[in-house]
Amino acid sequence: MRLGFYYHIPLNSSPDGLNVPSYLGVFLDALASEVEKLLLFMHEANDIEANHCDYLLKSSNIDYFTLGFKTPAWDRFLWPGKTLRKIRAKVSECDVLLVRAPSPLAPAFFQHFNKLTRVAYLVVGDYIDGSRHLDQPWYRKLPIIVLSAINDRQLSAVLTRSRTLVNSQKLHDKYKQYVRDLHLVRTTTLSQKDFYYREDTCQGNEIKLLYTGSFSFAKGLRELVDAFAILTVSKENITLHFVGWDYNHAKPIETYLRKQAEMLNVAEKVFFHGFKTVGPELNEMYRLADIYIIPSYHEGFPRTIWEAMANSLPVIASRVGSIPYFLKDRGNAFLIEPKRTDEIILALREIILNSDLRKKMIKNGFRLAKENTIDIQTKHLVNILAKTEK
Repeated sequence: MRLGFYYHIPLNSSPDGLNVPSYLGVFLDALASEVEKLLLFMHEANDIEANHCDYLLKSSNIDYFTLGFKTPAWDRFLWPGKTLRKIRAKVSECDVLLVRAPSPLAPAFFQHFNKLTRVAYLVVGDYIDGSRHLDQPWYRKLPIIVLSAINDRQLSAVLTRSRTLVNSQKLHDKYKQYVRDLHLVRTTTLSQKDFYYREDTCQGNEIKLLYTGSFSFAKGLRELVDAFAILTVSKENITLHFVGWDYNHAKPIETYLRKQAEMLNVAEKVFFHGFKTVGPELNEMYRLADIYIIPSYHEGFPRTIWEAMANSLPVIASRVGSIPYFLKDRGNAFLIEPKRTDEIILALREIILNSDLRKKMIKNGFRLAKENTIDIQTKHLVNILAKTEK
């Protein structure tokens, strides 16, 4: 199969090769290993975006066709043709074109190319859900909500005529009434070398809490710092560690969280480790930690949960998106309601004090992560796509 792929995350082409963010690069290399040729239709990274392109693609059967620098979302949404016409000839060489969505350009791929090749979609999020949790003034938030709603409506219309893969049960439930060719897949970055088993955590002199991922208030990070500050009153040997990145290079979220920690007199116990590359560098952070927590307001299903479980961490996660579909409360994770500082505190206290619960969650989570390695899931994804091949 000659598989085309689009996603709006930019790529940095350099003399050394093609560089992308590591969480995407691991997926693309796995995808390339299952097809004859992988044709990437992606935007070129600017100087700031290139800083996050920390992974050099290794597969020799990957070709890249640039869409140029990424214009603002509203420009791509309103005038998609001026971007997509650049790749029309190359798209016709694909047996299948996989478009990762949502994205401002995503619906236009079907409208422009469905007569040239089979267009399939991998939907990994929901713009409507995400726009509800934006931390923006109303005059900026309103147009984003409106454009997100229009984009979602356009995407839904083309999904009815396409092979559609979704990575969460919540998205499956959203589309199953009108998308007939619908398939549930799991997205992950885990390979066999990422697994590290230990029977228990919270055994040292210091208990380390860990969050990994993008920095956003919708990830529940303000509530996490509040809960941590309250917990330190009764638990002195506890620290909070953030690993990840701010999409804005000025780091407004990290700056806010640092000031919040200072105001709550816990700044010396809150640490920001920056961006870590998927694989050994990121695994080291999981293996130094005792508890992983992701108290998001909304999610599909975060790959970071699989990463934490693969590294034998008990997981605390919000009961949102597909998380309650894939995880069992107090079986392989501790599920909490979003925006609830008190529930974060309760979950942390119970995991710290209850070694039997902690060990059970580690064992069950590790076993579940073993079922969701990237080689297993990528083979499943490509097998689904192969059915659309001409």
